[in-house]
Amino acid sequence: MIEFPNTHSIYSIAEWVELYVIYENKPLYKSTMLALLQANDGNLKEEDIDSVIGEMVRRKNLYGDSAPFETDGRSIKPKIKWKDKPELIMCLIFSLFGVEKKKGKDDGTKLFERLSREAVKSYLGGEAEVIGFPNEKKLKEQIDCLSKRMFEQVGPRCPKPKDKDKGVDIIAWKPHGDNRSNQIILLLQCGAGFNHSQKKGISITAWCEFVNWSAKPIQGIMIPKIASDEEWIEIRDDYTLIFDRVRIYKAIYQKRLSDSKLKKQILDWCKGRLN
Repeated sequence: MIEFPNTHSIYSIAEWVELYVIYENKPLYKSTMLALLQANDGNLKEEDIDSVIGEMVRRKNLYGDSAPFETDGRSIKPKIKWKDKPELIMCLIFSLFGVEKKKGKDDGTKLFERLSREAVKSYLGGEAEVIGFPNEKKLKEQIDCLSKRMFEQVGPRCPKPKDKDKGVDIIAWKPHGDNRSNQIILLLQCGAGFNHSQKKGISITAWCEFVNWSAKPIQGIMIPKIASDEEWIEIRDDYTLIFDRVRIYKAIYQKRLSDSKLKKQILDWCKGRLN
């Protein structure tokens, strides 16, 4: 069985319920949920389970037509098979258990960046590229190449090796199709782990010196969790645009990924992490 979360948190329990129902591909009834969780924490009460179900209802409404589960207030039932949507399971694993760094093992963060690229491309109906450190190309090379593709002018400032990616994991843009600049530009961070709130912010000043953007870029963040209403406000204080798990999943739902190898690689990674 999937490891239980910190049961002092209604949010963590809801994350576990979502993962359990989809991964095990079977419904979870209120009575069974209470018994399972009380076996792990005897202090949990029925009203705590009611709060969890209330959170699941909120999530179902956020997911909308693409919701991976359904609930009638007494049970949570899966609507998908997890191997068909491993991208969702990867996000749930990160949200519940964080990034696991082990020598010789893929921690999955690069997979999350590639998934985030697919999501933002779908959302914009535009283009996006992962530039996050480490990368095969130096930041200067990537900026030169992408500036040409976006028809933007390279700026007067040359990034230094110590700059790494200067806080940006993905650059996305929505071209007009007329080979001119002046378009929507997104500079995005990817926060797969628990410490996304502690990440050093994107320096818009630096990036406006790396590239003479014709329109000021918008900064955003990609996170694998579903933010609570309180967290949403806090994240919004630091980032103009937020992509949490709901928005990532909705963006790729029933879409063919342009990165043809990504789904299989995410599936294999999930199997290894859950085992």
